[in-house]
Amino acid sequence: MSLTQQLIFLFSALGALNGFLLSGYFLLKNGEKRLSDYFLGGLLAMLSIRVIKSVFLFFNRHLFEYFIILGLTACLLIGPFLYLYTRSSVGKPVRYWWLHLLPYILVMAAFSSVYSYYEERYLWGWFVEGIYKQWLIYVLLSAYVLRNTIKRLFKKDEKLVASEIWQLNVLAGTALIWLAYDSSDYTSYIVGALSFTFILYLSVLLWVFNRRKQQVATDPPVKYAASSVSEEEVQELSHRIGSYMQQEKPYLDASLSMSKLARQLEINPKLLSQVINQTSGQNYSQYIASLRVAEAQQLLLKPEYANYKIAAIAYESGFNSLSSFNAYFKKQVGITAVEYRQQHNPA
Repeated sequence: MSLTQQLIFLFSALGALNGFLLSGYFLLKNGEKRLSDYFLGGLLAMLSIRVIKSVFLFFNRHLFEYFIILGLTACLLIGPFLYLYTRSSVGKPVRYWWLHLLPYILVMAAFSSVYSYYEERYLWGWFVEGIYKQWLIYVLLSAYVLRNTIKRLFKKDEKLVASEIWQLNVLAGTALIWLAYDSSDYTSYIVGALSFTFILYLSVLLWVFNRRKQQVATDPPVKYAASSVSEEEVQELSHRIGSYMQQEKPYLDASLSMSKLARQLEINPKLLSQVINQTSGQNYSQYIASLRVAEAQQLLLKPEYANYKIAAIAYESGFNSLSSFNAYFKKQVGITAVEYRQQHNPA
């Protein structure tokens, strides 16, 4: 095996391995699960299987036939998983999602049972060409779903949020890998390196977003997916909750729990959690903390609080711990409370 071949194998194997790890993260991660997490995990898994199949076939032209079929099946599902992920990540309903997956699996099973890969290479060549065309169609459909985000990308006065940046990166990376497979007979030389770079980049991007506590999807958690509450009711309740927070400021109570707030609002705690999550993209604790930080920002600017210590400001804002106040304040504002006070009131 030459040095070039060794590098091909290394990058391909690393790309597939990282893909499986990242896929496992989205499929098995703790906390609130979103439908887009499952679709993205499926997309990364299919890409990884496809790359593994390519690299082994490159080094062994007489690979086990069913392993090849498994790789082609994964390739057939990359486009549908990309489209399902894109729709769900922007909050659009994804009904009967299995209709985008099951027919392709059945078609592959039927075709492979009738035509042997090694005995009917001519037919399989046409079939593989059809797979790449299907992949491209789904890439274009996904781009259409993100058309407004793509337009905003080229506007100087528009700034994309974290979820939009993530969505465009997933779309662009998947399209680039498709191009590498479809454009040349020699793409097996670079697909491994491309997938490795793409997945590594996604991993770094995910780490950055997690550090900043930024959401990479806007769809509601799976536990709310079957909720009978309409979008109009959610918005109405959100307005009611927001008005109550602004007028009564219950978050100043350090012992405020979700059940306590639900009793004050006279709504079900689960419904309260759903409304907060869907409209703010935060869980209950994050939502209350963000209101307390905003309150602290106002207090830090008031002349009558100029001599208050930061700890006193934290407790006045509803926090019961200075350390949690400092952590939330820096995450939300980007600087510490001391720096914030100095910037706005140097004297």
